[in-house]
Amino acid sequence: LYIQNMTSGTKIVSSIYELNYIKERNSEVYKNFPLLVATIKNIIFPEYTYVIYTDEHTYKKHYLKDVFNYPNVTFKFKELNTNRLNDLINDVRKKELSGGINYDRVYCVDNYMEVILNKLEFLITESDDCENIFWIDAGLIGTSCHDGWRDYMVKIVNSKNFLDKTTEKINEHGFIHLKGNSIQMNYELCAKFTEMFNCELKVVPGCLFGGKSNIVKEVLNGYDILFEDFVKKYNQLISEQDVLTALTCNKKELCYSFEFNDWLDLQKGLLKIADLYDEDKYVTEKCYVHN
Repeated sequence: LYIQNMTSGTKIVSSIYELNYIKERNSEVYKNFPLLVATIKNIIFPEYTYVIYTDEHTYKKHYLKDVFNYPNVTFKFKELNTNRLNDLINDVRKKELSGGINYDRVYCVDNYMEVILNKLEFLITESDDCENIFWIDAGLIGTSCHDGWRDYMVKIVNSKNFLDKTTEKINEHGFIHLKGNSIQMNYELCAKFTEMFNCELKVVPGCLFGGKSNIVKEVLNGYDILFEDFVKKYNQLISEQDVLTALTCNKKELCYSFEFNDWLDLQKGLLKIADLYDEDKYVTEKCYVHN
């Protein structure tokens, strides 16, 4: 989704694509599709202009024109199977899956790699005519926050105030992102990151990141070369989270992180962005905060 704030010069970018698991996973749709649509609908406000990236198949099958029948919403089409890296990605996927099912999404979800790498490409492309730009994932809350926090976080994130707070943090810091400090990682992958990028692999989620347009370009440019070099060297796919980790680590002087621990703690980073985090009251398992 791409949102342009007409008063602040801010764009918020996201996308909606229908992606399916390989047949061995019973063609299960990746993420709940109504959840993706609802997440985007719930952050549409008159003060912003929205552009949703999708493909013709998703657009027509799910009647997105009717679902998003708002005067300030425009669609942009980016068809899948058009990324120059697709041949490389598909070769690695086929080799990996030939030995049995790998349940990592980068292998078992068709076109997943292209869609998540598009996040970085879209931000670079859209940064030409705005002051600030950031990405928000479709399905940000529904699949990310701890169950004990989810209902509360929906109310926080599905608000103009949260978009305004994110823009405020960008104006303050230049480039912002979330960062998971205690997410369990594969030891071999961590060692490869240290060897190739000279940085520790701490996951930078691709669900919310961005900044001043000129800084976004400086941080994200070359993401595709970085990804390609890693895949060719190790014959292994990595997600946009891993790519963002390397990009932000190597340009840490330009980047500010809102930190959390493991995946069940993601809401901590979002609360910090919204200026609602209270260290004395916060616990991972249950929300004790009241409006």
